[in-house]
Amino acid sequence: MVVTIMTDSTAAIAHLDRTGTVRLATRTEDGREIVTKIWAVVVDGQAYIRNGYGDSSKWYARLRRTGEATFVDGGTRYDVTAQLAADEATNAKVDDAYSAKYAGSGSSLRMMITGDVRTTTLRVTPVPA
Repeated sequence: MVVTIMTDSTAAIAHLDRTGTVRLATRTEDGREIVTKIWAVVVDGQAYIRNGYGDSSKWYARLRRTGEATFVDGGTRYDVTAQLAADEATNAKVDDAYSAKYAGSGSSLRMMITGDVRTTTLRVTPVPA
């Protein structure tokens, strides 16, 4: 299989915007890669992710520890960095984006846009070449 590392931020953002459930690869402390399926949204051309289970889940802890991850789309990989996005204005827009993209997802959607989950919002930025 051919693996392509994409550094085109437009392609990475487009992938996150159009894909319902994305595959996020994070690394353990010993360097193993673990892929987790998550939701992602795009607001004003910037991608965001949240952890519906709070800040103690393993993928989230790995990402917060390193600040780096990779979105996997078949043989294409999009390297990103992640930073906390805690301001209320951004979180309100991210709530709206989750509500629009995942409408009809019932309790899973509600979990992603309420309470402490909002404090786990991460801005993910494609790594330039």
